Amino acid sequence: MTVLFDSNLEIINQRWPLLSQMLNTASVLDLSAHLVQGTEQTISVNGIQLSSRHNRIAEAQLLISQLPNNSSEATVYGVGMGDVPTILVQNSAIKHIRICILNVNLFALLLTYTDQRQWLSDQRLELEFQLQHHRLAQQYIAITPELLLSSDDNARLRDLLVFNNNLTYANKSHGSVDDKLRLRMMENLATIKKDRDAADLSSHYQPTKTLVIATGPTLELHYAYLRAQQTLPKPTRPLMISVDTALKALLNENIIPDIVVSIDQNISRQLLPDNIPTSVKLVYFPKSRQDVLQWWPGQRFAAYSQSQVYDELHQLAPKLRLFTNGSVIHPAIDLAVYLKSKTITLFGCDFSYPHNKTHAFWQDGKLGPSVTHAKQHWVMNGHGEKVATDLNFRGYLLALEHYIHSKPHVIFYNVSLDGAAIDGTHYLECKS
Repeated sequence: MTVLFDSNLEIINQRWPLLSQMLNTASVLDLSAHLVQGTEQTISVNGIQLSSRHNRIAEAQLLISQLPNNSSEATVYGVGMGDVPTILVQNSAIKHIRICILNVNLFALLLTYTDQRQWLSDQRLELEFQLQHHRLAQQYIAITPELLLSSDDNARLRDLLVFNNNLTYANKSHGSVDDKLRLRMMENLATIKKDRDAADLSSHYQPTKTLVIATGPTLELHYAYLRAQQTLPKPTRPLMISVDTALKALLNENIIPDIVVSIDQNISRQLLPDNIPTSVKLVYFPKSRQDVLQWWPGQRFAAYSQSQVYDELHQLAPKLRLFTNGSVIHPAIDLAVYLKSKTITLFGCDFSYPHNKTHAFWQDGKLGPSVTHAKQHWVMNGHGEKVATDLNFRGYLLALEHYIHSKPHVIFYNVSLDGAAIDGTHYLECKS
């Protein structure tokens, strides 16, 4: 290490001895670092600059400006070049500052080449390195480059920060529809008024156990189990709710779900089986294609999400409103909860590309990006290993985890360890 590292570590050892031990044994060998010169200097790590190389102070001040006026406390996720905490400690109005270390090895590298003693010695400041991964501080700053350099054990926190940072944009995009889609929704109004409310399904089903089936690759491992489940006597047979894109796979394996949920405006006849049994009930949202609705052979039930997009339709034709956050799996699960299922078991809910596949049954890229596009992003699977994914899947996963934590009265199971680990679920080994 360096003289600078020893000087920085002396303060840390006095205030945070456990962190000091971790820094002493930290390895920077996997970090490809070098100085980058612009108007000012910064450090590039694995091709990512820790700060601006032109005006670091202006950049730090821009980040700090995200805090509400007259804030008395601040939380910073990441350190960058240390510019944000350096400026924060100069503000006497701030009484408490939390600096959350996203990568101990990266922090050790910074301490090796820069002097951070000014803010490290400020008594209002706390360094945290054993971080809460499920809840963000109410007022926080995220050092954006460090989100790309966070350690594996902080991957879930990283995803939460990215998800939250993009939430305003996502809500804006989901909170509006273009004229063509709005026209489709209004054209569907007559059908919606005529069809039954998804809430009426509670008169058909009072499940104790519900199997919710998505289209992830691991679904293919459980066809035999699902076939066995549907042959059980009716009093003990679980309810089966499938997402629309899983229906071809299921019927191809002689598995007939009770309910299919569809929310996407792009679901066409070509993505659905030709011969759907009339017993299969459809829960659909107003963006569905009219030709699909009129062709559906079984009963149809209409529903809305909580988005304001549906407020007008809900006034004209009140229907059950279900939780959605980008993926059809969300309302499928929320429907099971609405029906008062005590346990919900998830099949094919992978939020990733295990087995180097995108979906069960479907060819690579048929239902979205090819698996080759997922090499830059990953989540941890149930074995504690990295598995390829994409940014949308990471967002859907976080939304589901938040939902699960909001339903403590329901027990959630996940039948696969190969897909993304879903916090709040228990692993259930399913044998036919």
